[in-house]
Amino acid sequence: MSRFERKILFAIGLSVFLTLGGSIFLARGAMREVYRVGVNERFGAELVHGVEARRGQLMALRSGSEQAADAVEWAVEAELTRSRNTSKLDALLQNLLGRYAMVQGIRVDDEAGREVASVAREADPSGAVMRTTIRERAVETGGAELRIAVEVAVPEVYFERLQEAGEVADVYSRLQRQSASVSDVYVWVFGFMAFLVIVVAFLIGAVVSRRVTRRVTALAEASRKVGAGDLTVTLPTGSTDEVTELTQAFNDMVRDLRDSRTRIEYLQRISAWQDFARRLAHEIKNPLTPIQLAAQEVDDTYDGENEAYRKKLKHARAIIEEEVATLRRLVGEFSAFAKLPRADLTPSDLCDLAHSIHDSVPAILEDVGRGTPAPVEVRVSCATEPIRVRMDPMMLKRAVDNILRNAIQAVYEEHPSGGGRVLVRAYCTDTAGFIEVRDNGPGIPKENWDRVFDPYYTSKTEGTGLGLAIVKKVVLEHDGHVRLDRAHEGGARFSIELPLMGTR
Repeated sequence: MSRFERKILFAIGLSVFLTLGGSIFLARGAMREVYRVGVNERFGAELVHGVEARRGQLMALRSGSEQAADAVEWAVEAELTRSRNTSKLDALLQNLLGRYAMVQGIRVDDEAGREVASVAREADPSGAVMRTTIRERAVETGGAELRIAVEVAVPEVYFERLQEAGEVADVYSRLQRQSASVSDVYVWVFGFMAFLVIVVAFLIGAVVSRRVTRRVTALAEASRKVGAGDLTVTLPTGSTDEVTELTQAFNDMVRDLRDSRTRIEYLQRISAWQDFARRLAHEIKNPLTPIQLAAQEVDDTYDGENEAYRKKLKHARAIIEEEVATLRRLVGEFSAFAKLPRADLTPSDLCDLAHSIHDSVPAILEDVGRGTPAPVEVRVSCATEPIRVRMDPMMLKRAVDNILRNAIQAVYEEHPSGGGRVLVRAYCTDTAGFIEVRDNGPGIPKENWDRVFDPYYTSKTEGTGLGLAIVKKVVLEHDGHVRLDRAHEGGARFSIELPLMGTR
């Protein structure tokens, strides 16, 4: 695990611990406060009083039922004592039934268990559930004993309420006894849940931090490689976060460094070749004049009569003078390459350069055709809007003329009787301006694409191989790029890219 990853995990853990620790502390206090307010002795005492009150109510109802049974007994005894006639008991019992609401029925039996009189209340139309009990009494009159059964009823709801009140009071009593332990249990449960949250947060933080730190570590390793001189490093980009932006900026920086190093190395190599060309031109140029003068003097001073020998002298003189002229031309090219000035960049329009190139096409065609215009169709086009770049018009025109001349020569050799075409086009994109030269000639083998811009490399029987080297030097001094690939016409395609003004 990297240090950066450990720091991220520490920050996540610290924030989680502080937040959840404070939550546990506050939750514990809140839990105890809830129990202190809700589970207290006063509230418990009120619940007990409620239970006692409901129990007292039932006891009062029970006492009332006993009193009702006693009242029935006394009334029956009084009636029998007064009249000693049991036939009048039905009216008395009916009157007693209407007087005592809790009495549901009254029955009077003799000693043999035969019914003497009875009354019963009609069923309650509300359907209320009642709990009934029988209160029995015995009455002696005239030497006979009568048994009185009084059925009293109490609504079941009174017993249910007493039971519910008792259960609530019991539960509350247990809560009161266990208030400390219950609150601690809740706190422990909350703490366990908080611990699970911490573990999950750490796991998520580890996954997220690993994704971030892996890319940061790769970026650090790539930076070390770049510091060691490896400019081929490229890091993948696939997300849309700040690390991806940093990675993209790193890739852009490495690409710019690679381009800058390539440009500097090439310009240094060109500078070395220029110095070599300067020395070579000096060393070759110095003996050319004495050689030519010596040949001329030998030919002019021979006064012998041997005509065959004289012809050999003149033939040798012609060869020497021809080769000296060739060497002088090479020396001139070497000297021009060695004296190639640096580009003086000024704001210009690529379309103006395209028009200037169009004007020089006839002269190039006539030079390639050795006095007769070569049968090659050359078309030059440009965008309708100005293409503003910083360039040295003279140096860049010389570079494009070199490419154009090579294209015309290649097409002329491929199509000496006509049919050859060379297209020159100037256009631009949002960030760069382009000059493109393509043809329908034989093209350049792909394995030679990286070598054509090297000084003194040429595939032609005549030439020094300095033209495309000059092209690349000029383009690099314009902060641009020159590329070679295959044109869709079948020949070569050279493309010069220059940054538009305001994009750098």
